[in-house]
Amino acid sequence: SIERARDAVTSVRHTFACVGLVVLAGCFTFVMVPDSEVPWLSPPPPETAALPTIVIDPGHGGNDGGASALGLLEKNLTLDVALRVEQALKGFDFPVVLTRRDDRYVSLAERAEQGNDHPDSIFLSIHFNKSSMLDVGGVETFFSDQKAPPPDDFTWMGIFNVKPPEPPSETGEQLAGFVQTSLVMKTDLRNRGIKSRGLYVTRHVRRPAALVEAGFLSNPLEAALLRNADYRQRLAAGIAEGILSYYRSRPSPAAPPTDGKKSLGPQMVSAKLE
Repeated sequence: SIERARDAVTSVRHTFACVGLVVLAGCFTFVMVPDSEVPWLSPPPPETAALPTIVIDPGHGGNDGGASALGLLEKNLTLDVALRVEQALKGFDFPVVLTRRDDRYVSLAERAEQGNDHPDSIFLSIHFNKSSMLDVGGVETFFSDQKAPPPDDFTWMGIFNVKPPEPPSETGEQLAGFVQTSLVMKTDLRNRGIKSRGLYVTRHVRRPAALVEAGFLSNPLEAALLRNADYRQRLAAGIAEGILSYYRSRPSPAAPPTDGKKSLGPQMVSAKLE
């Protein structure tokens, strides 16, 4: 009977040991292979696509006055028009960023960096022209058909953590086309067309980027117009409408929030921006 009791105790011990191993294995399984269906571990549902950030770049500033002619200074005009463009775009609920809001110097690299800070953005730089010939005038818009490659910041961790590839850069040619067309329609100035040129900001901003030369300070007629606040408002409306038209042309764009009154239709856009 003593032998039988000893065998029974041994059997119980073996049974508890097996149960303990099963429980321990289950714990490791829970820790190392979490259940993807657990609500708090599931990825959040995708949110509705947001509107792109519009980055407006008033050219020059601070100790860089830009072009000057007939009593006009480029840096003052670019900031004035940029602030007007900002107000027009905010009327359609677009988030807007200005590379400068006052008379300060901002380097070209800093301007491009602000354009690249937003994963979905549209970048437009505003400038004015000057010529030694007084009869030269009109508007023109530039883009870069060759973008600068993104910086390759090497780290040892990069060996183990491969960065996802950058999305293909848009040259900004379509953006330039829409802005140019809209400006010419608003101002009736000479259409000098769109051109590809390796300008720093259009080349280094990886998102759609364009630079507009919105008139010649050296042209007496255009200089007289630029002194008029209503005309500068027309310039801003033309730029904003060009950006909106480009946005509407993009494949499957996210519709802006609407309260039933706002619309991106051409008539509503023109009426609201004027």
